[in-house]
Amino acid sequence: MKDVDAILFDFDGTLWDPEAEIFRAHAETFLEFGHRLPAEVWSSLVGTIGSDLWTQLERVTGCTVDRRELQERVHRRQRRLLGGLSGRPGVHRVLGAVDALGISRGIVSNSTREWVTRYARQCGLADGWSTVQCADGDRASAKPEPNLYVAALASLGIPAERAVAFEDSPSGVRAAKRAGIRCVAIPNSMTAALDLHEADLRFESFEQVDLPGIIGGKPMRQASPAARAAAAPKSPPGGDAAAALQHYYYLPDDLRVVGGEGVHLYADDGRRFLDCSSGTFNLSLGYAHPEIVEVVREQAGRLIHVTSKFQTEPLNALVAKLAEVSPANLTRVHLKSASGSDANESAVKIAQVHTGKSDVVTLFRGHLGQTLGMIGASGAAFRRTPFPSHLPGVVHVPDPHCLRCFYRQERATCGLLCVERINDFIDYASTGRVACVVLEPISGNGGNVIPPDGYLEALKKLCEERGIVLVFDEIQTGFGRTGRMFAADHFGVAPHMMTFGKGLGGAGMPIAGILTEERLTGVEGHHINSTFGGNVLAAAAALKTLEIIGRPGFLENVRDVGAYVLGRLRDLAARVPFVQEVRGVGLMIGIDVVDRDGRPDPRLTNHLAELGMDHGLLLRTSLYGHGNVLKVRPALIMTRQEADEMCDLLERLFLSVS
Repeated sequence: MKDVDAILFDFDGTLWDPEAEIFRAHAETFLEFGHRLPAEVWSSLVGTIGSDLWTQLERVTGCTVDRRELQERVHRRQRRLLGGLSGRPGVHRVLGAVDALGISRGIVSNSTREWVTRYARQCGLADGWSTVQCADGDRASAKPEPNLYVAALASLGIPAERAVAFEDSPSGVRAAKRAGIRCVAIPNSMTAALDLHEADLRFESFEQVDLPGIIGGKPMRQASPAARAAAAPKSPPGGDAAAALQHYYYLPDDLRVVGGEGVHLYADDGRRFLDCSSGTFNLSLGYAHPEIVEVVREQAGRLIHVTSKFQTEPLNALVAKLAEVSPANLTRVHLKSASGSDANESAVKIAQVHTGKSDVVTLFRGHLGQTLGMIGASGAAFRRTPFPSHLPGVVHVPDPHCLRCFYRQERATCGLLCVERINDFIDYASTGRVACVVLEPISGNGGNVIPPDGYLEALKKLCEERGIVLVFDEIQTGFGRTGRMFAADHFGVAPHMMTFGKGLGGAGMPIAGILTEERLTGVEGHHINSTFGGNVLAAAAALKTLEIIGRPGFLENVRDVGAYVLGRLRDLAARVPFVQEVRGVGLMIGIDVVDRDGRPDPRLTNHLAELGMDHGLLLRTSLYGHGNVLKVRPALIMTRQEADEMCDLLERLFLSVS
């Protein structure tokens, strides 16, 4: 039987965790005056009205500051830094459980109501609150005073003993206890080391919270993710793992993982890794994104899969949303592909049917998939070597790779020979019957090659002059990776057809498909449908992913963090002899590794990736270990603090090798 009628949550630092970014915004302002803002000073003031910091600034500078003007600067920085943040992991699960139990919930915050409203909406936390009490700049009512909690209890009409508070800071815990309310402490990255002993119970994250135990008066402590990983049962030598390994077709890595959260992955021995490749670029929203977990759990309880012959609410909604966010000419959506390889192969079929032509033009370093047809269409001879038969009529042409130009030209004077000479390849190396050109706007596995200005425009012009369908493979570049919804948006060029996959699943749900122009419809389903295409569970996750990516500030944060990472890595490149170039757009970045003579060095590239694990990094290299580019493509939810962590680890790795 429950003994709680209401649960009251602090907002900043508890329901979501902006503390590190808010600290950064204030610290940057302090630096403008030539002074550091010590983290311990910040931590001592967490949960109080922020103007106390200006007293500290006046003390260290010995002069009076314009607090209003400085606060405006901070607000501008905060808006930029906070745009990509979401709720803390596990929050949505806990709030859903509170609602399911019929318990009222409220927000009690030292922030303004406008602030809480804006960021609650950004985090998907805007609905379901029975009371919202905010200090709105009134120091007398703010925590650690109990006034906000007293007001919340009064508005709900319940006694203090029938409520529980969730707080992250000492001042918040103190306020709840002064109001006579039991308090659960859930610290964040900035408050984890502070004294929270006044709380009745402490968990390290919402994912550990045992709500039935708390409301029933029998709370249960749980370990942190790292501790859970360290305590996970290990298979003894010769035990279950060894037995399983005998049956793998090819052996996996020795690393055994037990969980993930955000940009981090946890091993069974307690080690934590920052995943620079976001689960092979499938986890655009990181590991175990709480909103994706929530929607998948809910959808699984209703319908996981049904034959794609029928309509479902998630699929209908997803088709409409994809048509809305795609380039305006791409009005038709095909969601019955099971993978990116499958989508690319189906796109080729559609082009062949509609043009009545057969040949396919692709790039030297292109990576279009793993089916036999797409292996044949992809670049790199080593991928085709084992197989006696390939997709007929494929013509490979040089990439627009200015660093290593096939035609040995300089961009200022080249006249885009990499486009112009495609005419020669069509006239002399094909059958003359080219159905489509298929390329990644930025090469994924081929080395993060970014085309020069004008390349894609010129390529589209060539295709339209020759009656060729232009297909963009946006399986890696799509859904925010470049800081725009699609790379097509970044470059300002709309293809005739676009394939997508990977990041649309948000936190790893498998989904892929095709966007086409109206004129390319009509190919019968049995030519281009797959068994698990149009999966309802994946569609629900994809729809939520698009909602999150489309929230105000999300893509701006990808661009800002990406530019910051690019700048830091370029600074690092100048300090080591083996990096020739760091290139990227948004959070799709490549580090070009060379030997002392300036030639591509796949051996060193692979060594860096392997050694990265000793530094807490998970890295992938180009061309399946045959290339010389380290791929830096973390989850799009990466914050500036996490970007610093990643860049610091890469710096230690590179300097250790240098």
